[in-house]
Amino acid sequence: FLLHLFEEVVYNNKSLQEFLENENPESYIVSSIITFFVTLTIHAIYFYKAYNENKVKEQKIIAGTANAKFESLKNQIDPHFLFNSLNVLSSLIEENPENAQRFTTSLSKIYRYVLEQKDKELVSVAEELAFAKTYMNLLKMRFENSITFQLPTDFDNLEARVVPLSLQLLLENTIKHNVVSENKP
Repeated sequence: FLLHLFEEVVYNNKSLQEFLENENPESYIVSSIITFFVTLTIHAIYFYKAYNENKVKEQKIIAGTANAKFESLKNQIDPHFLFNSLNVLSSLIEENPENAQRFTTSLSKIYRYVLEQKDKELVSVAEELAFAKTYMNLLKMRFENSITFQLPTDFDNLEARVVPLSLQLLLENTIKHNVVSENKP
C-alpha cells in the first residue's frame, strides 16, 4: 500500500484524494501473490538448511556412538589383564600343566564371551553370571588363596537383563581397588 501510495502520489503526481478514490483491493492481488511466493521460498530455504544441519548432527551422533562402542570394546578386557594372564599361564605351564590347560580354557571362554556379546545391548543375568564365574575362576587361579568369591545360584526374575560385561567391570574394579593378599583375602 505504501509503495503504491508513493508511486501514485509522488512519482505520478496524483493527489492523495485522487489516489484514495481509485484505490481497490484488486490492485494488490499480484503483489500479494508475489509476496506469498517470496515468503514461501525463504521458508523453504530455511527449512532445507535446518534439515541438512539435523542430518549432519545425526551423522555425528552415529559416528560418536560407533566410536564409543569401539572404545568400550577395546577397554572391556583390560590389556593389563591379558598381560598378567599370559604371565600366570607362563608360570603355570612349568609348575602345573593341568592348571595351565584349565587356565587357557577359561581365558579363551572369557574372550569368546566378549566377542559374542560385543553387539548386544542386553544379556540375561544367567549368562552374565556364568561369565562372571569363569572370570572369577581365572582370577582365583591367578591369586590362589588371596581371593574368595561367591556368586548367587538362584534369583527371582529369570527375564532380568543387564548390560554385557557390566559384572566383569565391577569385579575387575573390586580386585584393582582392594588389597589382594593371603592375609586379607
